Amino acid sequence: MAEFKFEPPLKLIGTPKVTVRTLDDAADYLRAYKGARRPVTQDSVLHRVEGANTTAEQLEAGKAFLGWAESEGLLIGT
Repeated sequence: MAEFKFEPPLKLIGTPKVTVRTLDDAADYLRAYKGARRPVTQDSVLHRVEGANTTAEQLEAGKAFLGWAESEGLLIGT
């Protein structure tokens, strides 16, 4: 199965700025990010990203991560 990739890659707030290309990158960012306005949602998205196995699950996890990042105001250049 092909690994899910964000196209184009997501640019997120961080020091330095963070580029998220895959669900592995998204999981790393979710684990490291502190200060979420909705930490329960952050945990939920992390579990979804980590548990995504099928193509459909990966697509939904990618959408969930993007929605979370948008709701937290973390996207750069959008």
